[in-house]
Amino acid sequence: SSQKIRHHYDDDPATVRSVSHQRLKSVSARLASTIAARNIINAIQRREIVHRLDIGNSSMGDEGCVQLFNFLDSPAGRTCKNSLTELYLTRNGIGGKGLRAVSKFIRDNDVLRELCLSGNPLSTDADVIAQFTTALNSSRLCTLQLIHNGTLSDTFIRAFLPSLNARYLRQLGLSATNITRVVVPTIIEYVASPRCRLDQLQCNANSLTLLGAREIISAIEHENYSLFRVNLDDLHIDEYDGDGEERTLAWQEGWQILNNTSQRNLTKKIRVKKQAVALLLYSRALFLRSGMRDLHGGALLDFASVSALNRLSAVSAPSMFFQLPEEIQQEVIALLAPDLSHRQRIRVIAFGADFRTLPQLDEPRLEPANAVHLPAFMRASVSRQTSATAKVPHEGSWKPPAWWQCACPEEKRRNCRTLHRWERERRDVWLTRVGCDVWEPEFAMRDAQH
Repeated sequence: SSQKIRHHYDDDPATVRSVSHQRLKSVSARLASTIAARNIINAIQRREIVHRLDIGNSSMGDEGCVQLFNFLDSPAGRTCKNSLTELYLTRNGIGGKGLRAVSKFIRDNDVLRELCLSGNPLSTDADVIAQFTTALNSSRLCTLQLIHNGTLSDTFIRAFLPSLNARYLRQLGLSATNITRVVVPTIIEYVASPRCRLDQLQCNANSLTLLGAREIISAIEHENYSLFRVNLDDLHIDEYDGDGEERTLAWQEGWQILNNTSQRNLTKKIRVKKQAVALLLYSRALFLRSGMRDLHGGALLDFASVSALNRLSAVSAPSMFFQLPEEIQQEVIALLAPDLSHRQRIRVIAFGADFRTLPQLDEPRLEPANAVHLPAFMRASVSRQTSATAKVPHEGSWKPPAWWQCACPEEKRRNCRTLHRWERERRDVWLTRVGCDVWEPEFAMRDAQH
């Protein structure tokens, strides 16, 4: 007998995978979905922690999908929901009802990073799509795969992309979704808008036509500084795209433009992220004062206010840096982060100047009751920090929450893909928060605040 093929996830104790049972194909779809969902729930309950649900092709359908997400939203499934970073629901026959359940699950979800809904019919109903898009915008999802969903077509894209404003979304897969040249203006409007923060966009195996692809490439070249991996290959060429030789030359030219643009965006993005992190360190040293707060909330988002607060600080003597004229101060800051726009530099400085964004320390705990030996101004600072810190996420630490643990065996933990990605994406959370996840033209016509 042939040996069973093992998946590379099989040895991961934090992964739950579905097992396709032949008997499910001989019962009704409703019963099969209930059985499949129950089996998955039982598998989850047997694990101490679950980071990945790889439950594609498990015959769940809409009913099983609803049952699974009802469990995850219940107290019994809360632990799994709070640790789940990857969710694969490929080819499960999920329609509108199931998509609503998915939307409810991802709404305000700041843990889930990857969602795969490929090979499902989903829905072209405007209300269902709106609910899904709204939930997606409120999440911190990084990867969304909708490939091989031929029933989506232009209807889905025209309802989905204009409302898509997911700040943390980095990869979007729309390959083989039966979209045509009709939605090219919709795609262009999205990639040219500040709402698009994507690194990767897959639109291959559709009917966008060569001309449509060239229009998208042109929009990316002139209006987008985020995308560095775009797939528009395997397009269905129609009779208006010229003969074979003309099409080949036109596509080669377009590919070269896209390749150059991708390299430009990637290079700028790497520089911006690196300089933003470095500027945060300088900002902590120069601008951090215990009396400064609410700066990164937008109330005092200008350099003059931050500089003035440092000059007037009574907590400690201000640096000689603040004796310089304000214009020279800004020139020095610009030299420290030359690829950041002025607005990006101010956002990083404002974040670094707010003491509440410092990483939270477990020990020692400086409660007001334990600070009686401190000078009066320091006791007041501790009191303010105790009341204010809980209101601000400690994303400046880029550290996973206390409940998050890698469940891989010790010898394999160093190569844990989920752990590495989590650490990397926690930093991306901060970069996104201060708007330094993409290069921003200094004199951009678009509003960087939206």
